[in-house]
Amino acid sequence: MTDRFADRTAPVSVPRPARRMLSTTRSFTVGQGKGYLTVARTPDGRVAGVTVRMAKQGSTLAGMLDAFSTTVTRGLQHGVPLETLVADYVGTRFEPAGPTDDPDIRQACSVMDYVGRRLALDHLPYATRAGLGVLTTQERTAQQAHGNTKTPAGTWVPAGVTP
Repeated sequence: MTDRFADRTAPVSVPRPARRMLSTTRSFTVGQGKGYLTVARTPDGRVAGVTVRMAKQGSTLAGMLDAFSTTVTRGLQHGVPLETLVADYVGTRFEPAGPTDDPDIRQACSVMDYVGRRLALDHLPYATRAGLGVLTTQERTAQQAHGNTKTPAGTWVPAGVTP
């Protein structure tokens, strides 16, 4: 009898993260929830780790977001593209939800939705973000005021913005 799972038990070669990485931390508010988003980057600028902390330590939401942070970071370490992760989280709905204190993301359906949108705005190119429907306030305003152009891929690009 052959082992059906033999190929799944082979060790995965994961590159060891650098001892020191540049990181940025941003505070945010979504609805009634306050939190902090820390993004660590490799020396070449790629996102290497994401940590989300909620101000109410010990809450169920804080625990879930710790698990979310670990999953995103491990996914990035195993080569999952940031675009794939962001696409999975944008639009996720649960409480807390509502207005944010971020001028580029006025409303969020959840903390995971906010994090996905913020990661997209900070780390993905315009064409990718446009495909996900994640634009800055300036880009949305330009799109409405100056008209749109369509790229060969079928996404709309505001006039004056290079895809």
